Amino acid sequence: GSMNNILENIFLSKELYQSILAPVCLKNEMTHAEMITLLFLAGNPELNTATDVVKGRRLTKSAVSMAVRSLHEKGLVSGEFIDGNHRSIHLSVCDKAKTILEESQAAQNSFFNILFEGFSDSEKENLKNYLERVSINIKTYHNLKN
Repeated sequence: GSMNNILENIFLSKELYQSILAPVCLKNEMTHAEMITLLFLAGNPELNTATDVVKGRRLTKSAVSMAVRSLHEKGLVSGEFIDGNHRSIHLSVCDKAKTILEESQAAQNSFFNILFEGFSDSEKENLKNYLERVSINIKTYHNLKN
């Protein structure tokens, strides 16, 4: 297929990802943005501000701040305010989130199993390397523009 078809399918995989995470969101009464925010914070402990989540997951500032407020109220994340600055709050994932994270990581695994059905380990490794390079190119382009 053409590169356009490949890219369209990659964007469709975002919908697949959402549909695979949806049951975990429903069961735990969480929005998709809350789940993505929680997973991002759990997977990137060094990137622990709302701004990091916005940049890392391309969510809107309002979506992330609503998600963070809700996760905080549910006792799933805690935060320390630095210099009374709301934006530079350092967020960390609470123990209470452990089960939700296990469930969502299982969902993520089934997502990757669907994507990589029939791939050998070396093919998966090559693809990962190629996609990392694509990702770096995208980040470089965004940084040059901004």
